[in-house]
Amino acid sequence: MRQELGINLLVYKEQLEKGMPQSSLLRTIKEQGISLAEVRREYILDEAERIAISKAAENLHMDLYYSVPEKIMENDSPNEQLGIYLEEAKCMNVKNVKFNIGSLYKATKEGVEKLKEIIELYDMTITIENDQTEENGTFQCTKEAIDTIQKFKLPIGYTMDLGNWYWQKEDPEQAFEELSDQISIFHLKNIAFLNEKPETVMLENGIIPWKSMIGKLDDSVKVFLEYPISMKEVTKQIEVVKEAE
Repeated sequence: MRQELGINLLVYKEQLEKGMPQSSLLRTIKEQGISLAEVRREYILDEAERIAISKAAENLHMDLYYSVPEKIMENDSPNEQLGIYLEEAKCMNVKNVKFNIGSLYKATKEGVEKLKEIIELYDMTITIENDQTEENGTFQCTKEAIDTIQKFKLPIGYTMDLGNWYWQKEDPEQAFEELSDQISIFHLKNIAFLNEKPETVMLENGIIPWKSMIGKLDDSVKVFLEYPISMKEVTKQIEVVKEAE
């Protein structure tokens, strides 16, 4: 692959749920030859851990992205906690913060202007993501949110999560073809249907033709592995992606 590869800390879900701090896992990621990590807000317990994450990333010469599972807008206004989330990101020297779409796709000019004012206070990029919910994960709301961004010239990019489409019975290949030129960040996972329900699987075992999609992405797009992987399988999954053409 031509793009830079990163690791979203969901890869180490088993370790996180046992209480291992993300600051400790950054070294594990670096030892895999990866210098880009996306930390997850839901696993950060306090300010001390944010400081520890920042120091670890600095010592390891790693770039940090920040996944915040909260809506960027609610009821045509910026999320009331948006400034708090961005201050947290600033504390960790984060390069990009990812939010859920929320009501962005139906925002008015007034709401968008308020959002823009907040975003422009911070020296980092912002993206929205299609998640697994009906509110934030259908193709329609995602496309309409991107249209809103373009209409009002908002400084917001798009994180495409390749596997999440299946939770809303959407076609990931069609979504990719329609939205590929808008992608800033690519969350890579593969899906298989087990007991008629979508579940994440190792990349080589799923049904999505992800290799051809990566081949069509711009070189500037960051690609993140973002699905639980056992510790013994992480190296292999990294190799599978890096060898993709």
